[in-house]
Amino acid sequence: MRKFLLALAMVSALPTVAQYSDDAVFMTVGNKEVTCGEFVRIYTKNNTDAKFDSASIAEYLPMFIDYKLKVVEAEAQKLDTASDFRKELQSYRSQLEKPYLTDEQVDEALYQEAYKRLQTDVHAAHILIMCSEDATPADTAKAYKKIQAIYKRAAKGEDFSKLARENSEDPSAKRNNGDLGFFTAFSMINDFEEVAYNTPVGNVSKPFRTRFGYHIIKVYDVRPNPGQVKVAHIMVKAAQNVSEAEEQAAKAKIDMIADSIANGADWITMVERYSDDRGSRQRGGEQQWFSTGMMVSEFEDASFALKNNGDISAPIRTAYGWHIIKLIDKRPIDTYEELREQIKRRMSGDVRSRKALKVLCDRLKKEYNFKEDKAAYNEIAALADSTILQKKWSIDKATGLNKVLFTFADSVKRTQQDFAKKLSQSGLGSERNMSVHRLVTTEYENLVQNAIIGFERTQLERKYPDFRYLLQEYHDGILLFALTDKEVWTKASTNTAGLEQFFEANKQKYMWGERAEIASCTYKGNAFSDAAKKNADTKLAAALKAGVKNADYEEKAKAAMRKIGTEPDSIGLLVKVIKFGIVDGQETDANGNTVNVKYCDFYGTKINQDAWGKNKTKICNIDGRSYVLYLVKNVPPMPKTLDECRGAVVSEYQNVLEKSWIEGLRAKYPVKLNNDIFKTMIK
Repeated sequence: MRKFLLALAMVSALPTVAQYSDDAVFMTVGNKEVTCGEFVRIYTKNNTDAKFDSASIAEYLPMFIDYKLKVVEAEAQKLDTASDFRKELQSYRSQLEKPYLTDEQVDEALYQEAYKRLQTDVHAAHILIMCSEDATPADTAKAYKKIQAIYKRAAKGEDFSKLARENSEDPSAKRNNGDLGFFTAFSMINDFEEVAYNTPVGNVSKPFRTRFGYHIIKVYDVRPNPGQVKVAHIMVKAAQNVSEAEEQAAKAKIDMIADSIANGADWITMVERYSDDRGSRQRGGEQQWFSTGMMVSEFEDASFALKNNGDISAPIRTAYGWHIIKLIDKRPIDTYEELREQIKRRMSGDVRSRKALKVLCDRLKKEYNFKEDKAAYNEIAALADSTILQKKWSIDKATGLNKVLFTFADSVKRTQQDFAKKLSQSGLGSERNMSVHRLVTTEYENLVQNAIIGFERTQLERKYPDFRYLLQEYHDGILLFALTDKEVWTKASTNTAGLEQFFEANKQKYMWGERAEIASCTYKGNAFSDAAKKNADTKLAAALKAGVKNADYEEKAKAAMRKIGTEPDSIGLLVKVIKFGIVDGQETDANGNTVNVKYCDFYGTKINQDAWGKNKTKICNIDGRSYVLYLVKNVPPMPKTLDECRGAVVSEYQNVLEKSWIEGLRAKYPVKLNNDIFKTMIK
């Protein structure tokens, strides 16, 4: 180490003679090389105003060397092979990879598009002809023919509500004529949302397919998103299909409640007495904040129609019964900046997220010269049959097929056998109601994407120095924590004999200063009237003084309260005896002069030690509570016990252990600085 410092001193005044390379070796620690790029990055990161002069670097180097010594030792102890280490590092790596495994421009455009849609509500109705994704060609054609016929009638101007009621296979259409009310982005599946937002008001969309079947949409209206609303309600239950008598009884009850509220009845009382919504009854009927598309349309429309906080609606009917709604508050839609992370999270499980992934894969295909054999794909795809939908397709059907399906990056490839294995393990069929053709196509796309994205992961360190450096910092940081915990922190806490020996040798560092031992009674500030309070304080002061003899302050104080007819629990009586440190301070005397005093800080209240008076008592108020204080005694300076200062002793002991440990590492691993490279760094 002495030679290293001497070498540093010799070059400290030398000017820059050449530019260094990031890959050049700046120093070696043991057998581990440290490049200029790594040192400069960490030095700059740890010094907000990094000055590349000899003095600044000389000051920082010992800390950097200690850091690298610990990493070298951790690797020598093979801590980097531990399963916990690998698991933690992989978790960090997965997070670091995300920005590099997406197309940021595409993602941002999708986020912006979603926010633009969130600013607008669409009022639409639809007609559905059900058709599962694994339907036979004959059934698919039949469903399409049916929706096409309905579309032609709607396009000619027939009443859409009547068409929906008579033809739609959505069970709710018989009740709502296919009317979905107003909805916004993310309220519907993405395929449905795309068509709704791209169909002009008054028009009927052409037939389109989702996983539920074939749809047509009629857009009735669009409006600016009204934001969110918070309401309370009173509900009288009445299902949609109740008898006429039950319906009349429910209507009479809700009308009675509405009349009572109009005549001044208390809202909370009416909710607790009459509302059938048990979930909100104890909250005054309050609902969570909601936006369009989250409630049934009748409830939602009535809520947003209320103008001012406190306004109350007339009774309204929904499929659940009758409601009276009270507006609590409204707020506009959040800004893009406020909603961006939420949009990002919602899109992560949305079909939209696959658009960005496809763009990335297409870019990587070009970069890595992706080539595929369509004939080889068709050969194995032809072997797939309906058994694949029940997860019963066997890889044996592909015996003998070994052609290469695709290659990229010169040597990476996947064969027909790789694809056959994936098909035999497919879990997509029964869960997603796919057709055989679509399942095979989807699994092939997944095979390609997984291969090319998996390969890209292995190239991140090579392609992106920032990624490589940051991952190395996480790697070293995790090792550093694990090793320091083992060699210092845990050892300092568990080595009882060593800790006690250290404490005994350094007891003079851990001393109590002069203290005041104070007994205090505290109770609720408004527990007594002024006259009664004076009497109570006097009794408590006497009780504390009497408690000195047998140290039974609490019993004496409680007994004193009971004598004047007060139950201690009713006033929140607490009794404590604590030693408070005495410190030097200043006060202004009666003549306006500043005088030096000694005081103890009693929970933020400064108590002058010279002003206790002959009875050694004081009365004060702190944070709404009354305190009666009695000075038991002044306590002279004395040593602390280990338990009284354990935290400080352990911390100091850790420093000693670490210093000794570092000295051992410096002796174990030689450190060599590349002086020529060092010279090029000095500015």
